[in-house]
Amino acid sequence: MGLDKWLNPEEVPKKDGKKPTQVKREILEGKDIPKTQLAISKLTKYTLNCPNSKCKYQKTVMKKVLTVTDKICPRCNEEMKVKISS
Repeated sequence: MGLDKWLNPEEVPKKDGKKPTQVKREILEGKDIPKTQLAISKLTKYTLNCPNSKCKYQKTVMKKVLTVTDKICPRCNEEMKVKISS
């Protein structure tokens, strides 16, 4: 380490002190969207049960749309029964 670092300090670029505009601030804070629309109303609650009586595997999933892999039981690889609950 040389003394040049201590004798001639380099200039540090300054950050912009600008604040976001009012429109950007509202979008970032979510003020333009009502609180009721921000809720998880877009998701649906699915209850999945395995039809195999020996397996009896159950799981609950909250998704917009179920995929094929969600409907397959991880224990016995059978297709599970789907029940939509609220």
